[in-house]
Amino acid sequence: MTIQPDVQAPALNRRKVGDYVVTYLSDGFLDGSFAYFQGIEASEAEAMLKEAHRPPLAHISIASYVIQGRGRTVLVDAGTGGFNGWGGRFPVALAAAGVEPADVDTILLTHAHVDHVGGLTLHGKPLFPKAEVIVNEAEARFWRDDAIMASAGADAEPFFKAARTALDAYQPNLKLVGAGEVLPGISLMPLPGHTPGHSGYHIQSGAEQLLIWADITHLADVQIRRPEVTIGFDVDPDGARATRMKVLDQVASDRLAVAGMHFNMPGFLTVERDGAGFRKVDLPWTSALL
Repeated sequence: MTIQPDVQAPALNRRKVGDYVVTYLSDGFLDGSFAYFQGIEASEAEAMLKEAHRPPLAHISIASYVIQGRGRTVLVDAGTGGFNGWGGRFPVALAAAGVEPADVDTILLTHAHVDHVGGLTLHGKPLFPKAEVIVNEAEARFWRDDAIMASAGADAEPFFKAARTALDAYQPNLKLVGAGEVLPGISLMPLPGHTPGHSGYHIQSGAEQLLIWADITHLADVQIRRPEVTIGFDVDPDGARATRMKVLDQVASDRLAVAGMHFNMPGFLTVERDGAGFRKVDLPWTSALL
């Protein structure tokens, strides 16, 4: 009897960055709505996705990354944990990558939205028992502020609780940091706006570099060409827009390879100038580990 699959196989892709190997892990997707986005009509977004040969739907991919090398196994974010029916494929992808939870010695958080921290715990207990968790101190302070949670309203309360659950579960091994090197060759880069402590991680090993830019985009096929477009999950939409413009300019100028938590496969791209704007160029999967 043949059973027809109804989900994608575990999605992962690897790229070398000097002494490190960085692996894209797909957690699946969030089946959203174009109403989440501000600064663009749904019909315009649909047309841009069709032009990019993607389904004209607000399917937001969710991903995390593993960095291996120099004797370390480092996880950058951990997917949704299936919160609200979103994602949930991260454990399958992690296993397919040959990584056991006990192998992970460090977790770098880009920020504490549930689609990035939901997969860190189960029933409030840490799933990565040996890991130190590193996060921007501004991010932890935001999610732990009772006054901010109260002012955000009832709809936001589950997101604050998810962030607090993750941070509290790892409290004995939680390290709050600012900008700068957090591991050899890996530096935290504050990218505020999406959340107050939203951060990327810049990897430099020898002559090679990679920027994990977190949630600079949620639909890269739209927001790289139209960086003014924001999303309802932005805590500070104006700040997120300004940060996106700055990062796109830097990536294009420095010809950086980029990884992002809402990229589709292959999970790595770069940005080129296109007149007064920008366009994305996917860095394709190859059979050799390059």
